[in-house]
Amino acid sequence: MSKKDFEDLLKKHESKSEEKEIDWQSQKDEWLAFIDQFYNTLEQWLSPYKEQGAVSYSYKDLQLTEEYIGTYTVKVMTVDFAGQRLTFEPIGTLLIGTKGRIDMEGVKGRVQFILADKDSKGMKVSVSISIDGEKQKEKKNQKTPDWTWKIVLRESRKVSFVEFNEENFFDALMEIVNG
Repeated sequence: MSKKDFEDLLKKHESKSEEKEIDWQSQKDEWLAFIDQFYNTLEQWLSPYKEQGAVSYSYKDLQLTEEYIGTYTVKVMTVDFAGQRLTFEPIGTLLIGTKGRIDMEGVKGRVQFILADKDSKGMKVSVSISIDGEKQKEKKNQKTPDWTWKIVLRESRKVSFVEFNEENFFDALMEIVNG
């Protein structure tokens, strides 16, 4: 190995150690806060029906295990109404194309809620190139995502996202109740 090769090796190692370390604890904490925000929103929307005695809901703990984050506890929400039972189960935060996902499941189907960028309307594919282990320059105009809950719609082969609002939520709920 020549002196030049040795110096190149040292430079590569130095640049790798300078890469930003991911704080997995803060990633997990952020994900748990997003789950709480989701459930608080549902409780607000269901509140009038709960006060009438037409809807009830409860929570139970579930253990999730994700690479790098480890094992942690999340809440699963169960909603009962009109002879129906829906469960809202967090799936995880280390998923491709999203910051996290919660599934609503009923007898007649499942609807996915994902954390996506506020401006996102559907799935996007991003490619990263590395040559000889070195990452190429990334686009400088990439903005930091403004994470917000979205409802995933699947129509034939197309996947799109709609705003997570009260009207769209109840549309999704009725879809899996009525089939």
